[in-house]
Amino acid sequence: MIDDGEEVSSSFGSEGGVYIPVIEGSVSGDSSEDEGYSSSVSDCESVISGSRFVEHASIEVNGLVRLDESDKLHGIIGKKFVSRLSEIGINAQVQYIKRNLFNASAISQARVSSFQIFTKAVEKRNGGDANIKYAWFGASKDEIDKIILHGFSYNNIQKNSPFDHGIVLSADHSPLESVESVIADEDGIKHILLCRVLLGKTELVNHGSMQSHPSSQDFQSGVDDLVSPKKYIVWSSQMNTHLLPEFVISFKTLTNMNRPKLDGIHLQKPVSPWIPIPELIAALSKILPPKAIKEMTQFRQSYIEHKISRPDMIRGIRRITGDRILLMVLKNFTKQRRSNQLR
Repeated sequence: MIDDGEEVSSSFGSEGGVYIPVIEGSVSGDSSEDEGYSSSVSDCESVISGSRFVEHASIEVNGLVRLDESDKLHGIIGKKFVSRLSEIGINAQVQYIKRNLFNASAISQARVSSFQIFTKAVEKRNGGDANIKYAWFGASKDEIDKIILHGFSYNNIQKNSPFDHGIVLSADHSPLESVESVIADEDGIKHILLCRVLLGKTELVNHGSMQSHPSSQDFQSGVDDLVSPKKYIVWSSQMNTHLLPEFVISFKTLTNMNRPKLDGIHLQKPVSPWIPIPELIAALSKILPPKAIKEMTQFRQSYIEHKISRPDMIRGIRRITGDRILLMVLKNFTKQRRSNQLR
């Protein structure tokens, strides 16, 4: 629970340090596998750099501070991130991790206060369970810098996506889609946000839904699956009250030539890396609703008209289908093609 008297502003002491705001509060979970991760991060909130003080010189103007590699928090976040990607065949190497101290301005501090106020309100409404999780948000370095300084904006809502009326984050245990949204900087380093998300009571938001706010006062956010969600949808009206961009993980993805490849993502399962787009859409039309097929056709048409690049088209199609369905279609296509070759 959040203590009523908890400090959220930075207090500069005579020792030349800055107090790190600790956001107590129910990083809650059910029996899902991200519960241990969330609670682990919460458990070491007070052991950053071995104390609650960091030197002024190490704090950047946007309020970020780089965690030492020996820091317990660095180890927990870095190992989990690498492990999650390794499970889907992506070899990632963490370069550094930075934590947001929310002390760059009075507005930054107000965001922490706002998150706490809404956490209390959601706890009260939902019988004491705020349902706070950690989740990933991928973007370019420039976008992440703006989020840290100014908060989330409508520019961070993915247009022409299955859920384009809110900020979509990837659940802790499923970072792939957020990693796919990452754009490497000039040094080849990629950056991704680990956010604290105030979910409250969630409701199912169907693929391609036009929903732009909770369907009733009983709900606070959306998910793509009620049992095992991979995506959290935070509505635009709540994107700066229910989200805290708490960590920036900077990493590189290393090429592994032994893995099959699907548009730059290496997958563990042996599947065909190629299928003609018209045949792909035709196969998916037997599985997905007409609206999803229409969206994919629009992506292809935009590519043909040179309005978007081929990688953008592929990313758009992957966002609509999801990798599980796409892999199934690819395997069926490969099997059918081999069968035809043997005739």
